[in-house]
Amino acid sequence: MKTIDKIPTNKIQRASKLMTTGVKVGGNYLKYYGKKLVNSETTKDELNESNAEDIYDGLKNLKGSALKVAQMLSMEKNIMPKAYVEKFSLAQFQVPPLSAPLVRKTFKKYFGDTPESLYDTFNAESVAAASIGQVHKATKDGKNLAVKIQYPGVAESISSDLAMVKPVAMKMFNIKGNDSDKYFREVEDKLLEETDYLLEVEQSKEISEACITKNFPESVLLQWIGCRASIFLNSLKQIPIK
Repeated sequence: MKTIDKIPTNKIQRASKLMTTGVKVGGNYLKYYGKKLVNSETTKDELNESNAEDIYDGLKNLKGSALKVAQMLSMEKNIMPKAYVEKFSLAQFQVPPLSAPLVRKTFKKYFGDTPESLYDTFNAESVAAASIGQVHKATKDGKNLAVKIQYPGVAESISSDLAMVKPVAMKMFNIKGNDSDKYFREVEDKLLEETDYLLEVEQSKEISEACITKNFPESVLLQWIGCRASIFLNSLKQIPIK
């Protein structure tokens, strides 16, 4: 899978990316109405497929809350055309990961060193990638580890991303009702929680301790290594990430 070498991190860069996607969608509508003039029986199937492709391509490069909204909307099969559901559902399991140089750059920003220097071994190719972070295999002091990396700028851009995405999503997918504001507030609260790796570690420690007291054979043990950019998990065979 193609990797990503750069993620827009500030509000202006991310807004610009969304505007570029909007221009593509506008072009798709112009093509659709042009064909509609020639053939009144032209359906919106091709329009929906083109829009779904362009919107997903834009969001997958932004990562973060914008992509997370697409992932969540894909589960609401009754409010979106099939083309959007099929394309946006890729956000759950098929997202382009950060490239190895960008992974190293992220580590150097937060830890002042490369992952290869921090671990005994580190696989720069991720084993899983989603909307908020990705996971890498590593070893340290004889332990097999899964290193979870949060994408740069994701936590800081949640509120601004949702403010830009909300009106577009409501108009394109005809999302109505008094509960829409409540829905997006809940999405924002959940995303802020999911990007708080300190909170995740504390919650996971509580689960680990509970598993140990219940004599579970394979409890999940997490250790914090200095900042929210990365955590590692001991001896997990498979790690589902957000």
